[in-house]
Amino acid sequence: MKKRTFKFSFNVALFLIWLLLFAFISIKAPNFLKPNYLISVMLRNIIEIGMVALPMTLVIITAGIDLSVGNILVLSCMLGGMAAGAAGDAAGALITLAVGLICGIINGIIIAKVKITPMVTTLATMYLYLGLARGITQGDSVYAFPLAAYLGNTVIAGLPIQIWIYLVLAVVFVYILSKTTLGRKIYSIGLNPNAAKYAGVKTDKILIGIYALTGVICALAALIWLGRFTSVKYDAGTNFNLKVITVVVLGGTSINGGIGDMKGTILGTLIIATLNSGLTVLNIPIDVQTIVQGAVLMVALIAYAVLNDRAKKRKIVAVQ
Repeated sequence: MKKRTFKFSFNVALFLIWLLLFAFISIKAPNFLKPNYLISVMLRNIIEIGMVALPMTLVIITAGIDLSVGNILVLSCMLGGMAAGAAGDAAGALITLAVGLICGIINGIIIAKVKITPMVTTLATMYLYLGLARGITQGDSVYAFPLAAYLGNTVIAGLPIQIWIYLVLAVVFVYILSKTTLGRKIYSIGLNPNAAKYAGVKTDKILIGIYALTGVICALAALIWLGRFTSVKYDAGTNFNLKVITVVVLGGTSINGGIGDMKGTILGTLIIATLNSGLTVLNIPIDVQTIVQGAVLMVALIAYAVLNDRAKKRKIVAVQ
């Protein structure tokens, strides 16, 4: 009977990086370990980024990118909040989700059907959605409505409801990517879209579906975001997309496509959450925080490159 051997994977390396960070910050600032701080500050403040990072992982595995996610979130907030003010909570929620879905479908159709590269497409729609948010609201803030406030502030069994939502989404996305035929098709599109197409994979349909799903998750995150902050302005999504992409890349998903793991994205979310909250509780200046975050990302990417190179060499030796 063949014995199972422990493999030092990239996810294990990420987990160890997170443990070291967590231990260091806990020693330097014992207040960091207080359950209220861990739940209400560290985890709660990363949820929207973590939620959007899940579908973004699928997007990047297909060798795509979505630079418009922050502005989809904000535009959904704006139009949903305005609809709620005019016609009630149900209208606000429906409009929020519908806006996210429509924005995602627009991205997907342009990328899949018009064949414009994802970076150029979503860079253009990023400014389009930002302009719409600013123009429609005339630069004014939009305020939370009761359903958004519920999603942003309710606690169930000791955890904010948005953490429960994230946990459910994380389980679903892990299952989709690792256990389903769709997951295998997503990898095949990232590795070789032409080969996938000739193999019978409906690449255009899957790409449109993934970008549409990203838009819907942005809209769901928008409801939570609006509820947490009680008001949102048109420029609130600035740099949101870069934070989401950082989490995904930190988790080991290749920007070139075909390589990625949802568990790595979840670990990347934990690392960024720990860094953001830990450096704040240590009273580290914001400019130094940015440097530290960049350094951790570089270390993780180097670790990924080293482990990936070793894995390839082991495969070559095994074949020989």
